[in-house]
Amino acid sequence: MGLLDRLGKLTQDGLDELKASRRASRKATGEGRLSALSDRELEEELLRRRRARARGRSLGIDQLRDPPEDSPKRKQLRQAYANLELDTNASLEEVRQSYKRLMLQYHPDKHGEDAERHRAATELAQSLTEAYQLLSRHLERRRH
Repeated sequence: MGLLDRLGKLTQDGLDELKASRRASRKATGEGRLSALSDRELEEELLRRRRARARGRSLGIDQLRDPPEDSPKRKQLRQAYANLELDTNASLEEVRQSYKRLMLQYHPDKHGEDAERHRAATELAQSLTEAYQLLSRHLERRRH
């Protein structure tokens, strides 16, 4: 190994050591990676993070409580609100009142004289009960 090769190796080792000590000092002082980026690199990093968030990798607390707009769970919730004849921003108390009102109106015991009407009322009462249970669970989770 020649003199120039040794000098080159020492220089490279010195640079590697310097880089490692800079990284360690940044971590110790709390200096973040973003402060070392150029404007262009910072824009690219922001775009990367936005794309990751849009793909659902970074979930905020609201996203955890409310399902995404096009999810099957959201469609179920919308259908449950429609079954109880409510707007999608109804409160838990409004859900309870609507459920009670509709159950009084369509309860199977009120339609016992006709077998066909009794069967239809039973199916309707079941769908109302399922909608009420789904919405009450959802709204209770959101409240806490």
